[in-house]
Amino acid sequence: MGTSSGANFHQQPPPTQGMLPPRHGPRPSGLQTSLSLASSEQVGSPDMQEPGSNSDPGHDSATESASSKDTWPAEPNQCNGGVAASGVVSKAAEKEKEVANGVSKLQVIRGPSSRVGGMLLREVARERVDLVAEKMKVMPEEHLEEVKNELRSILEGTGGSHHIEEFLYLQKLVQDRDDLTPSMLSVAHHVQLEILVAIKTGIQAFLHPSVTIPHNRLVEVFLYKRCRNIACQSALPAEECRCNVCANWNGFCNLCMCVICNKFDFEVNTCRWIGCDFCSHWTHTDCAIHNGQIGMGQSVKSSIGHAEMLFRCRACQRTSELLGWVKDVFQQCAPGWDRDALLRELEFVCKIFRLSEDAKGRVLFRKCLDLIERLRRSS
Repeated sequence: MGTSSGANFHQQPPPTQGMLPPRHGPRPSGLQTSLSLASSEQVGSPDMQEPGSNSDPGHDSATESASSKDTWPAEPNQCNGGVAASGVVSKAAEKEKEVANGVSKLQVIRGPSSRVGGMLLREVARERVDLVAEKMKVMPEEHLEEVKNELRSILEGTGGSHHIEEFLYLQKLVQDRDDLTPSMLSVAHHVQLEILVAIKTGIQAFLHPSVTIPHNRLVEVFLYKRCRNIACQSALPAEECRCNVCANWNGFCNLCMCVICNKFDFEVNTCRWIGCDFCSHWTHTDCAIHNGQIGMGQSVKSSIGHAEMLFRCRACQRTSELLGWVKDVFQQCAPGWDRDALLRELEFVCKIFRLSEDAKGRVLFRKCLDLIERLRRSS
């Protein structure tokens, strides 16, 4: 992982209000998740991904979807984020990287897929929407569920390389089509549309038996008009934001996605996300460190010449101080953390202030190291 050693931020006017702790608030039951202080519908984000997996944010490529660590809500009463949306996705990204580097040649399975009630997943991905919809109308409900379960199995990656290759092949079929227009998708069978959206996004939550999303919303997700995060589902661009990120990244939602890796998850009450004081966009702390968005710079509220650790938002390019932000997160969120959660949060603070050059930042870093050591010894 990269460090913030090269970052050097200039002074700018302070924001009108202090930075709010990211993803603060109680976690409700069910699929609706309280996400950030900026919005009651916001959702957190996942394990940090290499930005290279989303090098072309304006196009939802097979590599982007395949490398996504987007997650979907856990069952009620689970408090530590969601379950990985697809077990196959990170391996699929590695597979495509091998192909791009000429290390291996992607061998798409050409043999027949398992046929369920006369319906193939490849038919859904390849054939005319209206013809497939007519077939599905006369299929028994249990056969439709079997087709969905087949795709869920592929997205989970239980079949190893076979499933990785099949997923990439299905996704390429869908992405290469130019007939999937709003009017055509409007006549699709609902299960057919769920399958198309799951293939395009690589997110199996759209196939889950307990998740039902209205037809028109699925069409909007497919066409990048609505957030693919099922616990957010904001119309895009969210809050009608017209910044470069929201305007140019297909499917990006500033309420729940990282402006660097374009991924989401359901982490709340944590230092793993940083919110911008000015534009309220969110960034994974790991992504910010890796991309040099955290570093020393002139204080935004102290005397001239005083340097401190700052965060620069990629969306608006303005900086926010981090010392007060960490203090606010711990004051408001720490009472709800268990020992393991506290350890993780202290480790994140150490990451942020590891290269701090100002006295307060160094003191905080040393105190966190001391607490981590004491907590580990007591286990």
